[in-house]
Amino acid sequence: MTDGGWEFRLLGPVEVWRGGGRAALARRAQRCLLGVLLLEAGRVVPVSRLLDLLWDDDPPAHARGVLHSHVARLRGVLDPDRTGSRGFRLLLRGDGYVAEADAGAVDVHRFRDLVARARLAGPGGRARLLRDALAQWRGPLLADAATDRVRDRLGVGLEELRWSAVESCVEAELECGRHRELLPELADLVRQHPLRERLIRAYMLALYRDGRRPDALAAYRRARGDFARELGLEPTSDLGDVHDRMVHADRSLDLPIPGARRPAGPAVAWW
Repeated sequence: MTDGGWEFRLLGPVEVWRGGGRAALARRAQRCLLGVLLLEAGRVVPVSRLLDLLWDDDPPAHARGVLHSHVARLRGVLDPDRTGSRGFRLLLRGDGYVAEADAGAVDVHRFRDLVARARLAGPGGRARLLRDALAQWRGPLLADAATDRVRDRLGVGLEELRWSAVESCVEAELECGRHRELLPELADLVRQHPLRERLIRAYMLALYRDGRRPDALAAYRRARGDFARELGLEPTSDLGDVHDRMVHADRSLDLPIPGARRPAGPAVAWW
């Protein structure tokens, strides 16, 4: 959170905090409006788009006036002196509005930044950064402010980025030798999401490195059954290749640095 400024939480129920206190935004439409503007922080969002999102493509005749009322109320809470001194400004630009806020004060942008930084780090640093990124999530985007349809429009790519971060995190921690610590977490992830191949691969590898080759091979057989039943397909050749190498106890599946271990981090953020 920026010193003396607001902290904006959009990954889950919309929350606004400052100095340990939470701002009251009782109206769902105001929380949705704030979320839409902060997702596009620093960029003008046309009034027409705001009306479509706030009223799910069916704005009433008086919608523009109601929108201006919501804007005024947000300013009254977040920027009462209209100077931006608290780290937030909501400005009219042409036929649209722009929210000016420090990207570091918005959990969505912190999440994206941490994921980007993780791509440049080694396994230990990558795992830590991704754990921090996933900790930003408390639930679905704008959980108490947007409909599922609007959320899908606003969060294009965001949910898949979260899953990619989960998968990259467990892969990095496997590189650090944390296969035994990861097993309960991976078992739960695979049970809830049985068609995500990177998670299945990580689970198989964790079992294999823990000396449980029969269980690893059984995990592959379950995955084949799930794919056939749900998709009418086989898993990709990559997963099949890992299975075949396990059958033959291929040494390439062993730890990159035998015995290397790092301190365990918190579990992947889940909701």
